[in-house]
Amino acid sequence: MIPVVSTAVPSTLGTTLAPNVPVITAEAVTATTTTGTAQVGSTGLSPDELVKSMEEFKLQVTKLQKVKEQCATLEQSYDISKINVAERKREIKGLEQRVKSLEQDLTFEKPLIEIRKILWANITQSINDVWPSIQIIF
Repeated sequence: MIPVVSTAVPSTLGTTLAPNVPVITAEAVTATTTTGTAQVGSTGLSPDELVKSMEEFKLQVTKLQKVKEQCATLEQSYDISKINVAERKREIKGLEQRVKSLEQDLTFEKPLIEIRKILWANITQSINDVWPSIQIIF
């Protein structure tokens, strides 16, 4: 007698994992004792075919596990990249603030104020130098 294996697989998962292998449930398995061969439901699978389909199913399950592992590693790398992007955004904001402060330093207000101070200092110095002679004239 063939052992009955319950494979409760949703129809979409069964067609995705094994599109060419019919889904076999415990209710579909019938054993024929008179001929010594077993047939599965209306598909007419022999025990060898049933074993092959189970092996294919196991292979697909291992492939699915590998894909899940790959998905987990991709999610981890995605999280790391999100952290890197956030760090880069903070750096960019800091650099933008630095550029704004440098632009304010480069405006003509500060140099003009310094030039005016220097000019007025020169003018007052020249007036102080000439002032005694102006007093003598008057």
